[in-house]
Amino acid sequence: MTQETQDQEKAGIASNISIGIVEKAWEFKWGIQLVYIALYADALLGYTLHMNLLSVTLDSSQIWTSVGALLLGVAGFCLTVSLIIPTISGFLCTVIREYAPNFIINALSEHSLRQHDVSLHYLHEQALEMKDEFLMAIYQDEHLSSVRRHTEHQQIGTLVCGLVLLTMADIWAGSASNTETLLLMLAKGQELPFYICLSLAMAALLIWASLRPYPREGIYHPTLRKQQDQEQDARYGRGDDK
Repeated sequence: MTQETQDQEKAGIASNISIGIVEKAWEFKWGIQLVYIALYADALLGYTLHMNLLSVTLDSSQIWTSVGALLLGVAGFCLTVSLIIPTISGFLCTVIREYAPNFIINALSEHSLRQHDVSLHYLHEQALEMKDEFLMAIYQDEHLSSVRRHTEHQQIGTLVCGLVLLTMADIWAGSASNTETLLLMLAKGQELPFYICLSLAMAALLIWASLRPYPREGIYHPTLRKQQDQEQDARYGRGDDK
């Protein structure tokens, strides 16, 4: 293999990697995770080394000569995102659900099924009762999709809560160490309006993450929906039948 061929292969691999990173960056979760890393690193650098993330270069000897501190920082990040943030997020969500005003809860509450939809539970019941393999296959596919959507729903809620917590940590780290971290840099000269807008945005994000409904589980099946409506009418009776 010639040197030119090797260089072309390396360039192709690097191009594919860069394209993959750019594509991932457009995804919501990846974008939030990148912001996680930036805020955590900025807060840690500000509190321990009195420098922000923008001032870090390859020649920053303070960082590279403290390998132990660097490893502790990485371990702390893993502990923060895997244990601390999910725990605090769950607590905050519980508190918000308990004390949120009714008009906010109603505004974000889950809507009823569409006109021709049936629930996964009813679809499963009918598939078992009629021993219909086609309905069972639909149920299994939709059930797996539903589990995935619910998992993503929880992950996004945790990520949003973690974003709020790391934002507060970055501001606190900069204020406590008298260091101009990224957020303090953004607020410079406009502290009051910046912090008011930031507080409102964080409150809105926490409320949205805590109260937003889980993804709809309705399956489009007009025949089963008609059958379900007839069963409910027979069970509970129509309002005009007296």
